[in-house]
Amino acid sequence: MNTRSNIKGMLVIFSALFIVLSVYLVYILNAYGTRWFSSPYNTRLKNQKNNIIAGDILDRTGRKLAATDSAGDRVYISDTSIRKATSHTVGDNYGQTFGAENFFSKYLLGFEQSIFERITSEISGKRSHGSDVELTIDASLCVAAYENMGEHRGAVIVINYKTGEILACVSKPVFDPKYVADYLSGKRELDKSAMVNRATGGRYTPGSVFKLVTALAAIRYLPGITEREFTCSGPLAFDGKTGAYLENVLLTPQEDAEAKKDSEPGMSGEYRVIRDYNGEYHGRLNLKEAFSKSCNHVFAQLALEVGEKRLKRTAQELGLNDDFLFDDLVAASSSMGHAKKASDLAWLGIGQHTSLVTPLNMCMIAGAVANGGVMMEPKLLLGVKNTMGSNIYLLQPEEYKKSMSETEASTLKAFMVEAVKSGTGRSARINGFAVGGKTGTAETSSGEKEPNAWFAGFVEDEEHPLAVCVVLEEGGSGGKHAAPVAREVLKKAFALGY
Repeated sequence: MNTRSNIKGMLVIFSALFIVLSVYLVYILNAYGTRWFSSPYNTRLKNQKNNIIAGDILDRTGRKLAATDSAGDRVYISDTSIRKATSHTVGDNYGQTFGAENFFSKYLLGFEQSIFERITSEISGKRSHGSDVELTIDASLCVAAYENMGEHRGAVIVINYKTGEILACVSKPVFDPKYVADYLSGKRELDKSAMVNRATGGRYTPGSVFKLVTALAAIRYLPGITEREFTCSGPLAFDGKTGAYLENVLLTPQEDAEAKKDSEPGMSGEYRVIRDYNGEYHGRLNLKEAFSKSCNHVFAQLALEVGEKRLKRTAQELGLNDDFLFDDLVAASSSMGHAKKASDLAWLGIGQHTSLVTPLNMCMIAGAVANGGVMMEPKLLLGVKNTMGSNIYLLQPEEYKKSMSETEASTLKAFMVEAVKSGTGRSARINGFAVGGKTGTAETSSGEKEPNAWFAGFVEDEEHPLAVCVVLEEGGSGGKHAAPVAREVLKKAFALGY
C-alpha cells in the first residue's frame, strides 16, 4: 500500500514539474524567441538569404527604405539624409545591428510563408520573395530630428502615446547602411559607437528629468504635499565623510560661493553640498513651482522624506529595472541606483548618482503622464504584406502597464505644462498647443565635460497625441538646447499630420 502511495506521489511530483517546465519553456520562447531567431549566429538566416529575395522595408508613408535589386543585392534608399537618419531603425544586412533588417527577418526572408507558397516557388524554379515590412516611422520626421540635433551625439524619439507607434527614432552618430561591408573590411572608417542605437539602447544619467519620478513618489506617499510650501535658501549640506544630512547647517549662497573656491567639485569647505543650477536659489515656493523651476533643493529633500524603498518602487512602476522584452524592438533596461547614505539618496532624487535611463523609457513615462497614467508598449512594426498582397500582420496597440492613477497623472501633467509655460522648459513652447515637459541637465561622472541636455515631454491634444524625448550628449542646459530640438521636431510632426 505504501509503495503504491509513493508511486502516486512521485507521479504527481513529476507531472507538476513537467507542467512547470512546459510553461517556462513557452514563456522563454515567447519572450526571447524573436531575439534568438534574428541573432546573426543563426545559420538558418544565412542559408535563407541565398534561397530567397528579401522583402522591402518601408516607412509608414510607403517610402521604400530597403529593397533587393535584380542582381539579388540589398540596396537602400538613394537619399543620403534618410539613409543616415533611419540607419539604426532600418539596420544592416550583416547582422551588426538590431534594426528591422535583422529583427523582422522572419518576415523579410519568408519564414512565415505557407506550404502553398513554398511549393509554388519550388515548382517555378525561381527564388521566392519574402514579405514586405512597413515600419511605424516617418522618414521625413526622422530627418527633421537628425538635422535639428546638429553636431551633437545623442537621440531623439517621438511616440504616439495613445497607440505606442514610434514615429521617429534617431541616434547619433549614425552609420550608412549602404557601406557596412566597407566598414567591416576597413575600407571606410566608422565611429566605434555608431552602431549603437542610443534612442533604445543608450543608458544615460537622467539629471532633472528624473524629478518626474521623485514628484510622483511625493504625490503618492506624502499627503498634502501639493499644498505644502518650501523654502529654497541655498545649498543643502551633508557631512563630507559620512554623507549624513545636516539639516541645521544653513549655507547662504554667499558663504557657499566663498567656501567652494578652494574646494573640490561638490564640496563647500568641509561639507558635501547639493546646489541648484548656476548657484540659483528660489525662495518660497510650492511643489508645482519647484518642479517648474527644477529646484534641486526641494527635490533632494523630497527624496529624503519619501525614502529609498518608496522612491525605487515608484521608479519600477514607471519601467525602471524592467526587462523590456517588447515584440517589435530590442531595448536596454533603465535602472535606479542604490543609496548607501543620505547624500546618495538626495542625489538620486535629482537624477544624479548611479541611476541610468534610456531615452525610450523617458519618452514612455512622459507619454503615460499625458495618457492618464497608461503606458503603451512601443511599436515599430506597422504591418506586413506577403507576396500575394495580403496583410499577414497589422499593428494592434497594447497597454504595457498602468503606471499611475488618473489623478496622479493629472497632477503631474499640470506640473509639466507649467514647466513649459513659465519654467525651465519655455523653449519648447509652441503657439496654439499645450506642451508639457521636463528638462534635465545631467552631469557626467567625471564632471570635466559639459553636462548632457535632456527634454522629455508631450503634446496635450487628442488630435496630436505625441510624446517626445531628446538627449544631447555634452549639450549643456536642457532648457537651452534640448527643449528647442523637441519644439522643432514636434512642429514638423504637426506639419506632417501627426
